[in-house]
Amino acid sequence: MPFLERHSTSFSEPWVAWTMLLLLLLLLIANYFQKGLVIGSFRSLTAAKERESLFSDITRNTAGDICMFIYEVSIVGLCIYTLLFRGADFSFPGFLIAVGLVCALSAVKYLLIRLTCYVFLDKNALPAMMLHYSNLYIVVTTLLYPVLLLALFAPFMTYFATLILLSIIAFMALAIWLLKAFRLFFTNFLASFYIFLYLCTLEIAPLIGVIIATKQLI
Repeated sequence: MPFLERHSTSFSEPWVAWTMLLLLLLLLIANYFQKGLVIGSFRSLTAAKERESLFSDITRNTAGDICMFIYEVSIVGLCIYTLLFRGADFSFPGFLIAVGLVCALSAVKYLLIRLTCYVFLDKNALPAMMLHYSNLYIVVTTLLYPVLLLALFAPFMTYFATLILLSIIAFMALAIWLLKAFRLFFTNFLASFYIFLYLCTLEIAPLIGVIIATKQLI
């Protein structure tokens, strides 16, 4: 009896829809525990005062931070996995591998950021820098959700269109982060060199490494 071969894609795998729903719930829960977290992060992009807390009216708590961290690494991991997927199975283990690599990257990068800023840049500006970085990461991962939703489930969303949208978000984040870094740390030409060195060694190179490692493992 003839039969049709079933191709494993984001459309056919139930775990994809459930994962996207869970990620949305995690984002909403994080915002519930920390009222105004997402909106405050978007507002911080144009904040005039760089060294003052932009979350003075938001109570940070462990539950909200955990939910946001899981959301962030999962959305980035799924985004990388979706872009690199060219195999036979759009598998949950493959997604977990990507998330695990993003988690490892986040931990190493956090430690290196603190070390780099303490050694080369103005350590008094480090708390403000970490706050701005956290805000920008929340903004980026929030914008990634609708793009990823379209890439996974919208038939009209091509790979090229997904890549264009993700590139726009990446370049926007890069431009904003450079602006924030120069406002916080720029004192002379040497400081600008350190800022660009930080960007290449702690942002661009590790991300490329995670993408290559994910491609090799999935």
